[in-house]
Amino acid sequence: MLNKLALGGIRHRLRDYSVLFSGLMIAAAIFYMFMTLAMNKQFLNSNSPAAATVFIFGVGAVLLAIITVVYINYANKFLLSMRQKEYGMFMMLGAKSSKISKMIFVETFAIGAIASAIGILIGILATGFVGDILVKNMGMQISHFNSFYMPALLVTIAFFALIFIISAIRNSITLRMTKVLTLLQKDSQPTKIKRNTVWTAAQSVIGIILLAVGYFSMIYMGKNPGFIMIGVVVALITIVLGTYFIINSLTTTIINALKRKKSFSQKGLNNFTLSQLNFRIGDYTRILSVVSIMFALALGAITVGLGFRGQIDTTVNGQHWYDTSIINIGDKENAQLDKINDKSIYEYDYKNAKDGIYVKQSAFNDQPLKIKVFNGNVMDSKTETTSNVEKASFDLQSLSATGEDQAPVKAVSNEKFDQISAKTNKVTFVKTDSFKKNFAEMKAISKIQQKRFPKLVQMQTDKYSAYTVINGFYSGLEFMGFFLGIAFLAMLASCLMFKILSGAAGDVKRYNMLYKIGTRQRTLRKSINKEIAVLFAVPGVIGIVHVLVGVQMFKGLLPHPYVGIEIPFAIFLVLYFLYYFVTRYLYKKIVLK
Repeated sequence: MLNKLALGGIRHRLRDYSVLFSGLMIAAAIFYMFMTLAMNKQFLNSNSPAAATVFIFGVGAVLLAIITVVYINYANKFLLSMRQKEYGMFMMLGAKSSKISKMIFVETFAIGAIASAIGILIGILATGFVGDILVKNMGMQISHFNSFYMPALLVTIAFFALIFIISAIRNSITLRMTKVLTLLQKDSQPTKIKRNTVWTAAQSVIGIILLAVGYFSMIYMGKNPGFIMIGVVVALITIVLGTYFIINSLTTTIINALKRKKSFSQKGLNNFTLSQLNFRIGDYTRILSVVSIMFALALGAITVGLGFRGQIDTTVNGQHWYDTSIINIGDKENAQLDKINDKSIYEYDYKNAKDGIYVKQSAFNDQPLKIKVFNGNVMDSKTETTSNVEKASFDLQSLSATGEDQAPVKAVSNEKFDQISAKTNKVTFVKTDSFKKNFAEMKAISKIQQKRFPKLVQMQTDKYSAYTVINGFYSGLEFMGFFLGIAFLAMLASCLMFKILSGAAGDVKRYNMLYKIGTRQRTLRKSINKEIAVLFAVPGVIGIVHVLVGVQMFKGLLPHPYVGIEIPFAIFLVLYFLYYFVTRYLYKKIVLK
């Protein structure tokens, strides 16, 4: 009977539980998505050049587990607060506390199990969907990635089952230890706010010191990769604790300072809004700290992912001056070149002899060959000696595609060239205004050439071939960055949204009271906009600071980590503002008539 009451209570309150269900489903989905990467060592090792990737993901898994526990703890409190009045009535009517405890155990575990099962299913589908989008639309090359990964599934099920069993036991114990009268009058009891000025100031100092240590660790890791094992742990602990202390102390200090400033606090409903924030901040400190860390992880992951994407083009362009090299150009290659408007073509005759590849020196003089040397600079074959051209010319190695691998290139006089007993071939170098803009044509030409000369498959004889190899090198890191960025964005937004909306029911009386004494709806809406804007802005600003310092960790892989950083910031902030507008809209629907 009690089980029917418990499950019936869920069914009748399904609308009230919608926020709770959605939050728990997202938590389970994100946890599974992360575990598909973190636990797949084969994927991590084959798609990342960094030796510490497995270790970093292990630390990330621990951090996500802590965040998930905090998140579910809030969900658990929300569940208990919704039903405690009903439980109090059952107990007042004669139901035994042991039976009620069993009832709440069943209800808590049932909600957790249903939400987790649906969340894991969503996680499997989302993992495959996001993976396909990133791989197909962004040209990434990854291996050993699976949207359905059994070890991740089992760990997710075990983790959430354990958490909800503990939560159910905790709810049962809490209910049995609470007096019936307290349960019935819980909504009428005032919340006491305790403030300690000395401890608040101490928290500010401690928070700044901890953040300084964490920031130094991240910067030092970028310069000394050997420090990464210790540095990640140190940065994780100090930045999480430092963020908590900073939010708990500085926000309270700023709010109290604004309240004391009469010209600001006495304007409109500013004093009410500040009082609301002051009332909430103690309860919100943990969730705001969690959100700021997730904000930094999500934005940092996308920023680094885009950084690796930019590194692909930089590395490819640093190896080759020309966009493609064509041996004995034919009709198919010419058809592709005709599609390109802005291009420069350089043609050279050569002969493949037993002792090397021979080219006319006069051809180099008439059409100087631009050659990328290993330091990234460009040499001109007309101004450089033949010896230097032979040593530095990577592009000219394409000439050996029909002869011996790595055959030496020799520039000789026209007379000597004519005396060499070998077939005369032609190589055509093409330079366009943009390799990326003409990527499709460059790919087509490269495929045609590889089909005609199979050795070109193994040799990086043009930009497309080099792009394929380098893209495979960086794609794993790029994929991880985008994948985790999307996952953490969904998690942080749902965390903050859930926390704000879960407290909306308690604010209805306050806004109704203001409405009854004549406050206009427009004024109430402005107050809500300001209050929610502050709750979104605090973790956002701190998260941005974390990212700006944190990208220094990747300086060994990204020589210029801040180049193009405005793009991921703009994308992320647009999505973050979208969540803000959705949250305030739903909040107004609950608290305003």
